[in-house]
Amino acid sequence: MQSCDEPLKRAFRGLFPEENNTTLSTLSRILSLVMGEKDIFFRDIRDLPDVTDVLLLMDEWRLIRPVGGSLTKAWEDTSQLLTTGKDFVLAFPAWINPLISLACASGELQVRKAILTFFSGQDHPAWLKIPAFLSKMAKISRNGIIDATQINQLLREHPLGLSSDTLIAQLKSYGLISPHLRADFFRMRSPHYEIHPLIAATPELEGASSGETS
Repeated sequence: MQSCDEPLKRAFRGLFPEENNTTLSTLSRILSLVMGEKDIFFRDIRDLPDVTDVLLLMDEWRLIRPVGGSLTKAWEDTSQLLTTGKDFVLAFPAWINPLISLACASGELQVRKAILTFFSGQDHPAWLKIPAFLSKMAKISRNGIIDATQINQLLREHPLGLSSDTLIAQLKSYGLISPHLRADFFRMRSPHYEIHPLIAATPELEGASSGETS
């Protein structure tokens, strides 16, 4: 398979303009490896430059997740595993696969197109409406956090033909939201979820943009 390192480096330079070439090179190398292989262990990339900082950056932007953990867990699994020093397997959240494939081909992050590609591939009945719905979720969230009651209300205003419970389960399994752990958990009226940071960082999800780029 042709290396995707350089196009991925170009794609993520816009998202991480302050990161140096070494960081971007290691990030693109890891993304290329995860895309091209079934299993990538931490031991396979341990010796790459600045690898721990890069994995923490990828974890912050929810670009990877450890294999074997429950899909209902919060996204912090990767950073917690790094502190243990133990080996683990890296994979993409499900919807990140088309994002990285598109970036490899174009050298651009095409978030809206990746979401459409993914949900279309799932034969989702509301696949055309999903990007705009995710954008609306991000807009009503507070610092990227939304609760089940807000999602249910949004579904009443912008129906997708499925229940709130079904939608939340899908978005969790696809890696677009994650349970948000809070100190006041027992006082919450409904579960809270963190929206994938790339959703909030892509303002044109509600409509097609030139080239479907982010």
